[in-house]
Amino acid sequence: MRRGQASCLPGWTPFGSRCFAFYSQAKTWIDAETFCQTIGGNLASIHSDAEHGFIRNYTNQVTGANRPAWIGGSNAVQVFTWLWTDGSKFDYTSWAAGEPNNQGGGEFCLLMNWNDNWNDWACTNKAAFVCSKNLCV
Repeated sequence: MRRGQASCLPGWTPFGSRCFAFYSQAKTWIDAETFCQTIGGNLASIHSDAEHGFIRNYTNQVTGANRPAWIGGSNAVQVFTWLWTDGSKFDYTSWAAGEPNNQGGGEFCLLMNWNDNWNDWACTNKAAFVCSKNLCV
């Protein structure tokens, strides 16, 4: 690597201006977000079809399946007003048919790879997760 060239640390995979890491250990959404923060990132935010496709393919490569995983969206502050934990604009969605539906009145966190798309799910459920952070310079 040349000096000043952006890169990802070992265990992280680059895409665009960010690095991504998949963790298979099932955690609640808040525990997953806390873990991502302790390693310098957040649960992943997604802003385009290209990013969504990359993360789907990435989880397939790591796990051999289209495994459901937490990403950084939540509407816990106000129902049906979705926000990313990294503070970026919520400018892209890929909801599965009929989602988000807040089934049972307690689905405030965003799970991806639910029928290839997104689902709102109870934050206390446990799932694998994807962290992201900016490229290192």
